[in-house]
Amino acid sequence: MKPVQVLLILVAFLILSFTADKYIVVKFKEEQINYHWQNLSTIKQIVNGSSLPHNQALFILQSVDSLQKDIQSTAVIDSTTSKK
Repeated sequence: MKPVQVLLILVAFLILSFTADKYIVVKFKEEQINYHWQNLSTIKQIVNGSSLPHNQALFILQSVDSLQKDIQSTAVIDSTTSKK
């Protein structure tokens, strides 16, 4: 390959690496995720029965719903992880 081609490929790779999605993997034990899921559900119940202004309560409920939806859609059981 010519040096110009190598340089163009390198520049293209660098540009694409800044625009690519980056993922963060967080691992929880099943008991931990169940505990936090239950806490989020409890928070939703408390906010729903609170005297917060409607727009604030709605924001909190939608935020918790969004977090729970993302957890549910991306959660994967990894049985290969070694126990520490």
